[in-house]
Amino acid sequence: MGEKNPDPMVERFLGDQHDSQPATDPRTNKELAAAFKDKNVVIAGAGRGIGRATAEFFAHTNIKSISLMALELNEVDETASICKRINPDLQTKTAAFDVKDYAKTEQFINEVDKEFGKIDVVFANAGRPPQWLATWESDPGIWWDTLAVSLQGGFNFARAVLPIMRREKGGSIVFTSSAGAHVSNGMGSYALGKLGLVRLAEILHHENKDANIKTFAIHPGAIPTRFFHDFKDAAEGNIKDNSYVSKSIPGEEKSANTAVGFFKDVTWDTPQMPAGYVVMLSSGKMDFLSGRYVDCSRKVESYEEEQQKIVKNDLHRVKLVVDAETKWFIPPAKEEQPFAGA
Repeated sequence: MGEKNPDPMVERFLGDQHDSQPATDPRTNKELAAAFKDKNVVIAGAGRGIGRATAEFFAHTNIKSISLMALELNEVDETASICKRINPDLQTKTAAFDVKDYAKTEQFINEVDKEFGKIDVVFANAGRPPQWLATWESDPGIWWDTLAVSLQGGFNFARAVLPIMRREKGGSIVFTSSAGAHVSNGMGSYALGKLGLVRLAEILHHENKDANIKTFAIHPGAIPTRFFHDFKDAAEGNIKDNSYVSKSIPGEEKSANTAVGFFKDVTWDTPQMPAGYVVMLSSGKMDFLSGRYVDCSRKVESYEEEQQKIVKNDLHRVKLVVDAETKWFIPPAKEEQPFAGA
């Protein structure tokens, strides 16, 4: 996950950035900040790490409100307090629930809509760490929960907000995917959940182009969030009470040691790196990347320079490469894709 890490997963990082860039930082990029005048933002998984950093970045823009949720109310309340210190005029709303619960997700989204009048941006960032084990060693409950928090959680927020965004004829949805979506050995539940979000972003892009709704799936980078620290604590024999790592489920110690070993030589990225990309993608300034996998470690200028090629060849999507020499792909390499009923 860093330039010096010998693991083949490194090759799936498309860039070499480790922090926010001038183009993505609303603290200094006033044009970017101004693009959000009177906008309402929702962030799922906003209690810490990437979610909190993104909330802080949005607080530096001209948004009207920010609504935050996570499993732990005290954490999202703290994030909201930080945002209010940055922008005292900012309206905030917080809630705590499981993103896998659609009824609670829909209730939260509808409350935000009623309270603030519309929803312009949703950042579906909730996730949980996998077991770093082969499928035959994995715990079925953790396997499915890891996949569901990412994919079911992302779907739930998208499904709940899309009617509102369609009513308003616009909006942006950003999913936290990962370079882990492309791993084919170990932590399969995590890979499938994150890969599903890449495909979901593309599906929603095609289904909602008529309503000017943009959808993106980002790779945030290598961020030392609580996920890593829980693994590190477990590898050191210090599993805390609220850890994602269980003291009783078989395989957890091996999983933690594998994870810590994987990150041994990593060059860590800051949470501000993906935070900036979420703000940039939600601003409308990189809409040609809608429905695509976006690597936050790439320079913004690199994507902009390749815009014509990306659109023409329909790049950064999930495809079956049947024949690279003849450029035969499934789906075909073109932007316009019909869907059932079209």
